[in-house]
Amino acid sequence: MLEKEVKIMLTEEEYERCKELFDFGAPLRQVNNYYYSRKCSERGISVRVREVGGEVLLQVKVPVSTEGSLAVREELEKKLHFVPERIGAETLEEVCGVADSAVRRGSLETRRSICKTDDTEICLDKNTYLGVTDYEIELEYTGEYPKQLLDRLAAAGITADKPQKSKLGRFLKRLGEIEEK
Repeated sequence: MLEKEVKIMLTEEEYERCKELFDFGAPLRQVNNYYYSRKCSERGISVRVREVGGEVLLQVKVPVSTEGSLAVREELEKKLHFVPERIGAETLEEVCGVADSAVRRGSLETRRSICKTDDTEICLDKNTYLGVTDYEIELEYTGEYPKQLLDRLAAAGITADKPQKSKLGRFLKRLGEIEEK
């Protein structure tokens, strides 16, 4: 599946403001368990196991293009029965063609509220990891670039005018800060 999304980091105040802009459902809990593979890392490929709604999914994201706050990635996944500490090289090769094992580095918990339009899923996230809480809104779309929704956010003072770091990127940055101490 090809994933196209606009990601905007928010302050806590902007996060609260976003709750009023769209008709979000009740927050869902999901946990991203992040893994390190040297070969995947060299290719910009992220590896995670996501726990959500009783399911455990190995998800691999292969970058296609990035421009500012817009990221396009190919997302590949495989159902698992549990969250492993290590993902074997044969499994990663089956999922994304990279024959390398991956070791679990930690997890990030998200409380996600979702609002769906015809071709866009608006995800409002509160993320907690390694002693940090941050906020973001993601517009994942299948059709045309969601300009109308971005205009609505801009009218509320929330703009997609700078490059954004992925959850994995933020998690790894914080992990590096902790490991340096």
